[in-house]
Amino acid sequence: MDITHIQNKSVQVENYQTTFLTLKVDGRLFRLDFIDKKEFKLKKGILGQLRIYETRPLLIDYNENIVTAYINSKPEHFDDFVADFANAINEITKGWRSWANYVTDRKINSTLNNFLNNVKRGIGKLMEAPFSITQIAIKVCDKHNVATKMFGNELKRENFKLMLIGGDNYVIAKEFRIRQN
Repeated sequence: MDITHIQNKSVQVENYQTTFLTLKVDGRLFRLDFIDKKEFKLKKGILGQLRIYETRPLLIDYNENIVTAYINSKPEHFDDFVADFANAINEITKGWRSWANYVTDRKINSTLNNFLNNVKRGIGKLMEAPFSITQIAIKVCDKHNVATKMFGNELKRENFKLMLIGGDNYVIAKEFRIRQN
């Protein structure tokens, strides 16, 4: 059975574990196995319409390669630059992720303050983000006459999918396999 069989139908999340979930659809139970799951945000008992997407703001982090950008000069108007930078990224992510996610890195203790200091000084790491987000951020840099250097700056695509149930309950995985319980 193909997942399109239950797409756009009203479903209820009955149960879930790390690698699968159980949905109730039209009074019947179905098991959905996640193949190469990357992200998961579901609530047990949630009721909503099931939709599958191949392009959505949440998928950018998984479907595009990561580009690292460094700043080589400082903006003339710091506050305007930061506001334009944040707004440009938030326009792409549509509120699903914060712009700050792309300029911070918990693994190496790089905080928002590090980013702000790098911009003020005009030197250092600017961001590590998916290709499309980096491209829009570089346009902001160009607008403010800020020099940059990028590494990994060519688009490489993956094919992850987003399963959305209701408003903000979702799973991101390479594939969803369905079978009736």
